[in-house]
Amino acid sequence: NLKESKMKRSFFSISSVGLLAAGLFFAAPSAMMAQSAEIVSTYTRIYRNNNVEVDLSKLAMKNSDNADVKKFAKQVIKDNHVMAGQIFSDSLTYGFTLTADTPSSAMDAEKQMKQLKGVDLDKMYLVQMDAFVKDDKIVAAQASALTKQSDLGQIGDQLQALVDSRTKDISQITQAEGFKIQ
Repeated sequence: NLKESKMKRSFFSISSVGLLAAGLFFAAPSAMMAQSAEIVSTYTRIYRNNNVEVDLSKLAMKNSDNADVKKFAKQVIKDNHVMAGQIFSDSLTYGFTLTADTPSSAMDAEKQMKQLKGVDLDKMYLVQMDAFVKDDKIVAAQASALTKQSDLGQIGDQLQALVDSRTKDISQITQAEGFKIQ
């Protein structure tokens, strides 16, 4: 009977662990899906900002007369193309589609920038870039917080380094041009 009792307890323990594991397995997909949605949302936001920054920078490269603004815009385009490649690669790895819906405010700014030249263009470009860099800072922190779930943490860290560099560059250029971004 002692042997039979041990077998029953072992069976009960194994069954309990099995049921617990099954419960975790069935509960985990909703938590995993929530994290997945957050990861996809964060990647999408980085991708969107990335594309808008490239579009605005192309306009600045084409229409600005300021060597510092052109240099900054060229660097933004270069950095963002590298990051876009990483984001696209991760989207293939994790099996999600990226969409980049441009905010209406950015589309309006782009239309205005097409009409501007000289210092007015530079100011509008730098104000827009400042706004997107501030949003990049927020999304970089979100990306870094998701480090354990994906490669997004690495992109968040890279984005944070770009944010720091771009904030410094924007400050230097605006100071040299004699205006301050609110």
